[in-house]
Amino acid sequence: MKLLKRMIVVLLVLLAFAVPAFSYAESDFEEGDGWFYRDGELTILSNQGLANFLYYEEVLSDASQEIPVSNVDRVIIGKDVTDIAINDYIYNYSPSNTTVEEGNQSYVIDHDWVVNKTTITLFGAANVKQNQKRSVIGDLPSYIEYIGMYAFNDCSALKTIMIPKGVASIGEFCFNNCDSLESIALPSTVTSIGVGAFDHCTSLNHVNFGPNVKEIGAAAFDACIHLETLPFHNMQLDTIYGNSFWGCDAFQTVEFSPSLRLVENQAFAHCSKLTSLIFHSDQLSIENGAFDACENIRKLVFTQGVPISIGKSLFGETEKTPDGKSFITRLYDPNGKVIPYPTLYYTAAYADEWAPNGETEWNGYPIQQISQGELDAILAEARGEETPIISASSVPTKTPLAETPVPDQSRTKPAPALESGAILLLAIGVAAIVIVVIAILRSRKEKK
Repeated sequence: MKLLKRMIVVLLVLLAFAVPAFSYAESDFEEGDGWFYRDGELTILSNQGLANFLYYEEVLSDASQEIPVSNVDRVIIGKDVTDIAINDYIYNYSPSNTTVEEGNQSYVIDHDWVVNKTTITLFGAANVKQNQKRSVIGDLPSYIEYIGMYAFNDCSALKTIMIPKGVASIGEFCFNNCDSLESIALPSTVTSIGVGAFDHCTSLNHVNFGPNVKEIGAAAFDACIHLETLPFHNMQLDTIYGNSFWGCDAFQTVEFSPSLRLVENQAFAHCSKLTSLIFHSDQLSIENGAFDACENIRKLVFTQGVPISIGKSLFGETEKTPDGKSFITRLYDPNGKVIPYPTLYYTAAYADEWAPNGETEWNGYPIQQISQGELDAILAEARGEETPIISASSVPTKTPLAETPVPDQSRTKPAPALESGAILLLAIGVAAIVIVVIAILRSRKEKK
């Protein structure tokens, strides 16, 4: 009996040790460089921890063993993390709770917002899942100076957001796929807008810019198909990067500031309503394909002299008409559509640079001098101002006779009198009628 009791005690002890082991084996656990995951909870141990987790799960992991990023419901920012890197992978990341481990000197949770208090950067919402359902955001911490990468990624319900005064930059892909966002006002302190910041914000129609914007990253407004023309002339941009305004289909007349030096390939590709461009720079280069598929551009106005270079295939053209004055596109018409090249306009002050000998072409493009009145009108259109009335030329011109209005003489002269011949004929006619009537009356008397 004593032996049996001892065996039972031993089995119970073994079972007590075995239960945690079984529990550990059955739990959903995985770890990597700077992170570990268990049962829906991701703990970030280093600055690269989140980036390494996302990269591992999205790119490197065996599909049969991987943990879907969407399974992450809780995130713990470890005590040694000072600046969370994200890099390029944030797909399906939407935890409902984020906390900061005790002892962390950099991160805090401020009214459900994750903030790096050392760099004064908004990382994003603590409850990402809930934040992606909000239509209005007006409770961002007032002291933040930077909005981090992917901070509002995939907030598809977001329509309006109030950016605090003092924010200096909008992070890369910050509002990526916020396809309900309609307008946004950026404070005057903003100097840079990151790569892809408003990528595929297809409902965005208005952005209020301050005068200090010096950089707009590549693809920053890619596919913002309803965005109205931006006030480029008030910005200090040096370069328009590739795809920055790809598919901005509402742009019509664009005026650039004197600081502009380079327009890259595909910068304004597929802006189908774009008609006129105004450049104030004297050191300008425009790359091939900068205005790819912009079939309605008819004017390029240069107010500060000849550009350094303009690409030979500015519109992405591969075919030209035999006379070289037009190009052929088959983008929307398989049979080919003939598009005339735009005219390059220059001001009188730079006529000697453009046409010292009265030339009518420059590098294959037709050129023409623009008057000050015409320039003022196109500038007003670009700036959304009232278009000034262009005064008539003081030089007398001969007007074709066919265009001279004929005065209405019926109101200025009395009706002309009948001629004497007409009066004589009228008298003879009356006399003849009288004679006929008398003859008829006599005839009737004789019969009686």
